[in-house]
Amino acid sequence: MAIDRNVLKQKISVYANAIISVAGDDRDALCAIDGELAEIVALRQSNNDLIRAFCDTSFSPEARQSAAAEVFADCDEGLATILGVMAYEGDFELISLVAEEYTRLAEAELGSVIVDVTTVVELDDHLREVIGKKLADDFGKPAILREHIDKSILGGIIMSAHGKCIDASLASKIEEARNVLSTLPTGGEI
Repeated sequence: MAIDRNVLKQKISVYANAIISVAGDDRDALCAIDGELAEIVALRQSNNDLIRAFCDTSFSPEARQSAAAEVFADCDEGLATILGVMAYEGDFELISLVAEEYTRLAEAELGSVIVDVTTVVELDDHLREVIGKKLADDFGKPAILREHIDKSILGGIIMSAHGKCIDASLASKIEEARNVLSTLPTGGEI
């Protein structure tokens, strides 16, 4: 069944605004919920079966809502409630778009851009300030750094915002070198 594009946009907007209202004027809550939504989107991308269950009409709306309540019990209580409503309504496939719209609204509310920054070790205050200033210059508004530690990148930094990523990690540089080297002739070829 085709869904009207305007109805879809309206649903996304209603869910995103409802989540914004959960945080109220609390800057920390706005950022924390944005982080939780990012994790949920990552979960959706890595576990289609689980998320598909939240949209499966062979389960009752109440069962979908109950499953969502269990899975998202550790999330912000208001966010978990809205996620439950999305599951109840069979709208959970919209979560990526809702999260994107939420981030846009949260950034407008904060007057800042939220940037995920991944490094191998925790940033010190000086580096945090340098990165924040560079990002603020690039985006034209203050940057809020959402920091992540990931030993698998080996070194360097990965920064992402608005669906764009700058990967200056050592792991990606090694992979690039491996790809270049694998295409070079090894000698003896005619």
